[in-house]
Amino acid sequence: MVVLGPGLSLDEETQELVRELARDITKPLLIDGDGITAMCADLQILRERTVPAILTPHLGEMSRITGIDVEEIQADRIGILQNAARDLNAIIVMKGAHSLTGYPDGRIFLNLSGNPGMATAGSGDVLTGTIAAMFGLGLPVGDAVRKGVFMHGFSGDLAAEYEGEDGMTAQDIMDYLPLAVKMDREGLDNELRERYEEMIVI
Repeated sequence: MVVLGPGLSLDEETQELVRELARDITKPLLIDGDGITAMCADLQILRERTVPAILTPHLGEMSRITGIDVEEIQADRIGILQNAARDLNAIIVMKGAHSLTGYPDGRIFLNLSGNPGMATAGSGDVLTGTIAAMFGLGLPVGDAVRKGVFMHGFSGDLAAEYEGEDGMTAQDIMDYLPLAVKMDREGLDNELRERYEEMIVI
């Protein structure tokens, strides 16, 4: 998997390079941050890809992708996400409270892990890395995205439990990822299973 976007810039030469790479890369492509901004200038690139693309926009970036106002998106998150994922032939993780993951076939998954303390600078970069790590562990692309979204939120919940939500940093989320993965591998207890049920299909 190739990750494009975190830590880039809005320099036009860099933005054009992102678009060129998105055309040429034949591996699964995970696009975040400034990479999403670059792709908004030519979304046809995504439509024409034959290998999966994953986008991880927050609401403002989702507005740029779709050309729909944030307020309108909030009023119909599921419908707009379904249409965008189908149109772009991409998996889209719409970040926010209870992130939604949309697939080109119309499926939507609602994630139940995570907390308000995770709305902190760099948290989205950790999510991107977590999704890529789940793919690196051998999961198929679609499963890696869902699992990465869940593990990112679960790690944030562990950080909140042990450190508190106030002042949580992206580093805190990263620090608890090994424990989150260990607990998930060993099997979540009944209380956690009932709280999360991992993902709800809409």
